[in-house]
Amino acid sequence: MRGRLVLAGACAMLAAACSSTVSGHPTFVGQAPGTSSSAGTPSGGGTPEPTGSGGASPTGDRQALHCAGGKIISPAGSPYCYLVPAGFVDVTSSVTVDTSVGSEKFRTAVAVADRDLIIVTVYQLRLDTDEIPDQSLEGELRTVLSQLTSQGFQFDSTTPKRVTVDGARGFGYHAREAKNKLQANVYFTFRGKTEVEINCQWQQQAADVTKACGSILTSLQIKSIK
Repeated sequence: MRGRLVLAGACAMLAAACSSTVSGHPTFVGQAPGTSSSAGTPSGGGTPEPTGSGGASPTGDRQALHCAGGKIISPAGSPYCYLVPAGFVDVTSSVTVDTSVGSEKFRTAVAVADRDLIIVTVYQLRLDTDEIPDQSLEGELRTVLSQLTSQGFQFDSTTPKRVTVDGARGFGYHAREAKNKLQANVYFTFRGKTEVEINCQWQQQAADVTKACGSILTSLQIKSIK
């Protein structure tokens, strides 16, 4: 089954190697047992390089991963791990894109239905974001949202919901895409030179995806890479 991914990620100068504009319209293909992997989730693909320094919020630190208590997703060599939420299936091996987006290092995904899924993407950054103020990161994320808006997604607000993920700073937004009747909660989390993006998308099963999204945000661990 081929399901069109409505938005591609907005690449950024902060990432190791990518352009500075939205790139292409990737398509997710393939199907895992018990579910399919069509997606329309907005992806930020790393944020532009912020200006200024100092005044950054504490993000904690982590030198090792210790996820436990269920089925764990943690690609070899990756700086993160999380637990598969109850009722969801790991569809990482069946989720691919036909266009390269940004400089992502890892992408994993879990799904409960065709367009009801959560994608976790990791980007290796050039700069240590622990030294960058919240306001600078928010400003650059607004640029990302503007690029995504031009591609069909509308955001309820460009002012993020502040969250903490494993002690690291996170910025959350709610997006809507009218054509395919999709909604998504999108979180950008920063620790050191790692950005983890959590895209929680739904079309039919809002309650299931929202609950599972909270579960991943709670279980996600991110190692500090300086």
